[in-house]
Amino acid sequence: MKVMVDREFPVGVDRLYEILTSKAYFEQRFEWGKVNDYRFQAFQETGEGLLIQIVQPIQIRTDKVPSFARRLLPSQADLLTEFLWQATGRPGFYQARYRFQLGNVPLKISGTMELNADGESQSIQQTQVEITSSVPLVGRKLVDLVAPKIDDALAGDYRHTLRYVEQFA
Repeated sequence: MKVMVDREFPVGVDRLYEILTSKAYFEQRFEWGKVNDYRFQAFQETGEGLLIQIVQPIQIRTDKVPSFARRLLPSQADLLTEFLWQATGRPGFYQARYRFQLGNVPLKISGTMELNADGESQSIQQTQVEITSSVPLVGRKLVDLVAPKIDDALAGDYRHTLRYVEQFA
């Protein structure tokens, strides 16, 4: 399953990139969410670009999960969030590959994020997400179960990023 979303921000694209690649941005987001048990596994330049990896232990409530999915979900797992920002060589354009991995759950959530200038004081964030599973039959049901959560997560991400931009940009 694929999801594509475009979001506008009232800040120039270079400033939006600075925000999305700063530790302060992630720290503030976690503070707003009252999340204290996360760690930066990586926040460094690599041969491929700027690598940001954040690990957060997650409790998974399986009581509201259909029975077919319960055996695939642990009660707790580490959520890895990874962004790899790569140079594009184009002014006013930034691109990242990203992925999310929840422990050994047989789902792959990955995609791209692009930042484009829309004038001097506006920018557009284009996000593409793809959800797949390596498990036949049951994996498709698991993808269908998770897909609506991706829309909610992208909407929440936009609200929090917009809040950060309005307060700190």
